[in-house]
Amino acid sequence: MSTIAQVQVAVDQEYIEAKFVEEFKKQINAKKKLLTIEQLSEMYSMKRDALEEAFFRDPRIKLYERRRGERGKRYWIAEKVIPIMDEIIEYEWN
Repeated sequence: MSTIAQVQVAVDQEYIEAKFVEEFKKQINAKKKLLTIEQLSEMYSMKRDALEEAFFRDPRIKLYERRRGERGKRYWIAEKVIPIMDEIIEYEWN
């Protein structure tokens, strides 16, 4: 005796689009050479003050901070700081 089951699958289009945008942003950010505090803030979902406290005081991160001029805008070398920031989150946070 065989049984036939009918299954309906509903696709959550909003979820798929959100995931696509998230992945797209990750890929673009991975290709950037320099990141601003605004980009890092968006990437890590943290405000500027939280980034300053959690990461930018760390000597490993300061090593890759770049500034154009004495009071110029700060930039960080993307391929160097992202792995360090991920490591800090993974192993040094409670």
